[in-house]
Amino acid sequence: MVGQTTLYFGLLVFATPAVAQELPPPDSLYVTTRCALNDGVTFEDAVEEARSQHQQLGDGGPNSVFYRQPIAGRNAAPNQFIRVVRWDNMEHWASPGNPPTNNTHTCDNSNRWFSTNRTVGTNQTAYSKSSDRSSLVSSRRCTLNAGTTIGDAYRFLSRIQAAREAQDDTSTMHLSHRFIGPSNGTEMRTRIVIRLIGESADGLARTFDAQMAGDVGIGTPASAPVQHCEDPILTRSYIIHGLDGVGSSQ
Repeated sequence: MVGQTTLYFGLLVFATPAVAQELPPPDSLYVTTRCALNDGVTFEDAVEEARSQHQQLGDGGPNSVFYRQPIAGRNAAPNQFIRVVRWDNMEHWASPGNPPTNNTHTCDNSNRWFSTNRTVGTNQTAYSKSSDRSSLVSSRRCTLNAGTTIGDAYRFLSRIQAAREAQDDTSTMHLSHRFIGPSNGTEMRTRIVIRLIGESADGLARTFDAQMAGDVGIGTPASAPVQHCEDPILTRSYIIHGLDGVGSSQ
């Protein structure tokens, strides 16, 4: 197999214009919060409690909820995890609801991030081959260059994803754009997150193996509309609520 990292980082300027796309509206709104397990509680306890409570709530509320446990985190504490809640938009988030009360963990609700989220490419198979409704998720933070737009980033990533999908890669790519919440050290609305979600843990592992098999690109590509892209973090993501029809936009 051709080294996909070369496609991913180096040859994108040669991609066919046919894969360039107009910026679609966001698929969803992501609300992300840091949480910490209470003393004596395991992450499995928190997942079980949250799944049970959301099942009891029935219809209404968010479209889906994920708990993401750091594997290769960003200075994450041993008891820390990330709660990701997916809504249609801000109005949906602001609608009245009855969020569950958790006994296993505490979340820093005063410092949430709000981001628009778009699926890049055609793969929408995240979690679809998982036996326990979990998968691996890779997230990379970047900063948009001055004078560029979210549309520029989306079109650039579309070329990357088209090349990867042409090599039979099955991972789903997301582009998230943070617009409310703490973003230390960056200008207003310049922070984006590029996310890969495996159809299963094995699926995303294969993606990384393929990327590392070729001539690995170093640094953010000069042709990219972004700068200061960090190495990705890795989490194991558990579906708490929603995605009964796995394969829809996550």
